[in-house]
Parts: sequence; C-alpha cells; structure tokens
Amino acid sequence: MTVAGTLAQWAAETPVIESAVALTRARQAVWDTVGCMVAGAGDEGTARVRATVAPWGTGPATVIGQRRKAPAPWAALANGMAAHVLDYDDNYHPASTHASAVLVPALLALGEEIGVSGARLLDAYVVGSEIQAAVAQGVNRIHYDSGWHGTSTVGAIGTAAACARLLGLDAESTANAISLGASMASGTKVQFGSMAKPYHAGMAAQNAVLAAGLAANGVTGRDNALEGRLGFRALYAGPRSPGWRNVLPGLGDPLYLEKYGLAPKLYPCCGSAHRTLDGLLDLKRRHRFGAGDVAAVETLVGFTNKRNLMYPDPQNEMEARFSMHYCVAVALLFGRLSLADFTPRAVGRSRVRRLLALTHMRGRPQKDENNDPAKRKPVLVTVKLKDGRVLKTQVRYARGTVFRPFDDGDLDDKFHDCVSGFLAPGAIAAAERALARLENLKSVRGLTRHLVFEAGADRGERFERRPRA
Repeated sequence: MTVAGTLAQWAAETPVIESAVALTRARQAVWDTVGCMVAGAGDEGTARVRATVAPWGTGPATVIGQRRKAPAPWAALANGMAAHVLDYDDNYHPASTHASAVLVPALLALGEEIGVSGARLLDAYVVGSEIQAAVAQGVNRIHYDSGWHGTSTVGAIGTAAACARLLGLDAESTANAISLGASMASGTKVQFGSMAKPYHAGMAAQNAVLAAGLAANGVTGRDNALEGRLGFRALYAGPRSPGWRNVLPGLGDPLYLEKYGLAPKLYPCCGSAHRTLDGLLDLKRRHRFGAGDVAAVETLVGFTNKRNLMYPDPQNEMEARFSMHYCVAVALLFGRLSLADFTPRAVGRSRVRRLLALTHMRGRPQKDENNDPAKRKPVLVTVKLKDGRVLKTQVRYARGTVFRPFDDGDLDDKFHDCVSGFLAPGAIAAAERALARLENLKSVRGLTRHLVFEAGADRGERFERRPRA
C-alpha cells in the first residue's frame, strides 16, 4: 500500500477517538485558536483577505470579524489568516507546523457548512494532527530547514485528511484528499515578517477544505503523490530525508498528540524566540536586574531558530515578531511581551531601539537539529551585567509544552487578553461556556454564533488602546 493509502486507511477507519488526553488537548487547542482568531481579525492583513473574498458570495460559514457569512473555503482562508497573523497561535513540534491555525479554521468552516457536532470536530482535529505529524516525520528536518513553511505544506496535507474525516469519507476518497492536498502544498519561509506568512495558514486551511470536497465528489489524484519519483518527498525534501518506513507501523500508537502535545504560546511572537525569552525573564526575576544594568545578552539557539529570527533591526510589527533582538529588548524593559508591543509605534520606540544592539544570537550547526522534540538541545542564555556579573541559564523546553505546561488559568487568561474589547462581555462568557463543553455541543454553530462582530482594521493599535496590565 502507498503512503497516502496507509495514512488514509488509518484516518478513515480508525474508530472514534476516545483518548481523554488527546481530546482534552484538542479542545484546549480550539479554545486557544479561537482567541487568536478574534484578536487577529482586526489586523489590516486579515481585513484585506476578507475584502478579497467578499465578492465571491455568501455561505453558511462564520467569518470572524464580520457579520456576513461566506462559503466554507473562503471562511477557512480568512479565519486561518486571523489565527496566525499575530503569531500567537500554538506550535506543533512533531510536525514543525502551526497545526491549529490550519486545522481549527478549516474544521470550523466545514463543520458549520455540514452541521457537525463538537465531538466530531474534536475527533477530526486529532486525526488531522496525527496525519500532519506523520507526513512531516517523513520529510523533516530537511523539508523545514530548506525553507519550506511546514504550516502551509504539511498543514494542507494533514488537514485535508482531517476534513475528509469530518465528511465521513472512505479510505479511497481520503487518499485522494491527501493526494490533492499534496498538489496544493506550498509556502516558503522567505515570507516570514510579511502578510504572506499568516496568509499561508489561511491558504492551507482553504486548500484542505477544497481537497476534501473535491475528493468527496470523485476528483482523484495519484496514490503515490507523497513517495513517488516526482512526488512530495522527492521534490520537497529529497532522498536524504527519512521517508515513512519507520513512521507508518506506529501510526496512532501512541498518538503524536498524546506523546508530544501542542505548544500554546506565552508570547505573541515567533516560537523560535520563546526559550530564550523564558530563560531571560527567569534570570530577570531571580536576580532583579533592569534593562539599564545589562551590558549584553548572548543566546545560543537551534540552527532553524536563528534562520527564522531574521530581523535584527525590524522596521515594522510583522518583522518584529521575527526579531530576537526586538523581543529581548522588550522583555528587558517590561518583563513581558504583550500584543501592544507589536505595532508600528511600539517598534519605533527609541528606548527599545537603543537596546537592540545588546543582543548577540548564535545558531547551532544544522547537524545538531533533531526531529524528536523531546531530544532537542537546550537554548543557552547568558546575561552580562555592567557590574561585571555574568548570569547563565539553559532552557530545553519552552513554557506551554507538555514538558513545561501552562499553569491552570494560563489559557483562560490568554483567551481573555485576546478577546476583551472585541467581543461583548456576554458573548465572551457564552463562547467560554461553549468551548468548555465543546464535546457536548450538538452543532459547532453553538460556538461560532458567539464569535460574530465587526473587527475593523489596523496594525495593532487596538491593543495599544487597552491599559497595560
């Protein structure tokens, strides 16, 4: 059997997911991503995507940030952009993707269109996360390190399988959805720091809905689209990539979601900076130094982390999210990073820009990268103070991962930070109730009907107008 056929058989024929761990993590991921979508709906890039799809008709799916509904593919596109535009959405390390920014918008849009229950949506989310990870394991780290944006390549393929699961397609049709998803896989990391980067998440969500819909209506693709001579692996990773020989036998046992979980974000910036920020802020709390006491901050990060953080001198809020230098400066000054720190005015603050030169970032050799998130080398952080003290720490796992999980209430606090001022208080409370009992909702419309508002458009100024905690 081909790789797509094996993945499709598992996705289509696996009994309804009953793992309490996986389903809880899926529900938390939906909760977190909904908050990110509401917060991101007012971004000018998201608004431009909504304006683009507006003439293409109305439909049954909620577009967060406007009252007018749209066909499912266009809602998935706009909501995927909103989910990822602030770079506050979760990471999924076994796939090197922002899994939820693709899965949640696609499944909510398609789920509204066909009227599925919350339980079925969570089941499809778990299946899609498994296929994303399995596909990624066959091509990474070469695929990701070569500059492909896994969120939009691997994400489209795995989420096509999730949408096929939601539609109840059989194994043959699911294999076609995966094959079509492989043809739609695109997106390069040169776009980091631009509107095109979060567009990748929306594009992948849209493509996944289309791939499953096409397969449901009999459109076919090659069954060897992943491993064929001119297929996904050959073109996107090459013969030195690991392939799927050691991946397929263990599919679902355990689930990647059970073993590795997701990594919701504590800071609204590229995840490649998070371990350094965790270490820096921990040193700051323990040793009680301020920004004016620091002579230098040195950090040793992974090969890919350094490549992702490509803007030492960011010129706008999009670039700042991919700037270790900017994020460290903000952390030194304020002891935290907030949504209000990523606006044109915030990026131009003189007291922040004076600190950019304090940061010195080095990357490990590419050979040190590991495809197993549990075995990656730690980030090293060194703070040199003007009084001569040298403070050091190392951080292997970021806060939010299963190895250093959020405290109780962290996700709730983040959700409120994302939605406050945009949803009415009554809608916030109703959405939280729906999210807390998502597996019991007879229809996902019981959630999405509370997410309707007019977002407008700006470059983050809406967050500056809120008082800093």
